[in-house]
Amino acid sequence: MTKIEKREIDRRTFLKTTGIGGASLALSAGFAGKIMAAEAAKETSSKAIPKRILGKTGVSVPILAMGGITDWTTNMAFLRLAFNMGVTYWDTSDGYSNGKSEIGIGQYFEKYPEDRKKIFLVTKTDGENPEGMTNSLNASLERLKTDYVDLYFMHALQRPESLSKEVKAWAEQKKKEGKIRFYGFSAHMNVPQLLTHASTLGWIDAVMPSCNYRTMLNDDMKKSIDACAKAGVGLVAMKVMGMRSSEGESPAEAAIIKSFTDSGYTLEQAKLKAV
Repeated sequence: MTKIEKREIDRRTFLKTTGIGGASLALSAGFAGKIMAAEAAKETSSKAIPKRILGKTGVSVPILAMGGITDWTTNMAFLRLAFNMGVTYWDTSDGYSNGKSEIGIGQYFEKYPEDRKKIFLVTKTDGENPEGMTNSLNASLERLKTDYVDLYFMHALQRPESLSKEVKAWAEQKKKEGKIRFYGFSAHMNVPQLLTHASTLGWIDAVMPSCNYRTMLNDDMKKSIDACAKAGVGLVAMKVMGMRSSEGESPAEAAIIKSFTDSGYTLEQAKLKAV
């Protein structure tokens, strides 16, 4: 097999397993929404999205997650489409779309209760102390129409000190109560510092850091990712599109993307592939 043939097979496999076509699609609640509803009704059976073990949790999750600040009460067809494609890692938060993100997912579980155990459900809290997290978690469970979440994140953690002994005790108690299976945090800034700290604690199951083809070239970022991998902390990349900075891309950053676009991927596919 020639290198060109192998590259084309790899490209086709990526397109198939991620469900990403060669052109972008602007989606709306109108015509595109009807298309999605029709596709969702087909009950795709391939479940072709590849999976990986999420750190020391031992749980296999798809490499493509579904989430974002979305009002799922008006976009439930997308939830069904994601499920049918095998995109069963769903990420939300207590504050997304004024709670309508969680409410929409809860409506989905009411309509398709058999799907709940097949979904790895993730939500987040803006609380940083036991009382705040308890109130937030209880409200999230009510909106989501479930009695547990698979992974609970402290939302947009900024300071390592927030991961206190009290928070650890709270997380362990909620695990015992069966309300959460795993605990961690998301991080938009100070990412290397926070990842390195998480790797030393022993009780953080997973982290969702901002990570893309730009940030992953940073030496401190590389070291912190390695530290988490060694410690068994699961990592789920977010902000993977890597918005351009005012300084523009460095030659090394541009070279990463070019290596994939030269192989036939679109710009968006290349950014996903790099991560």
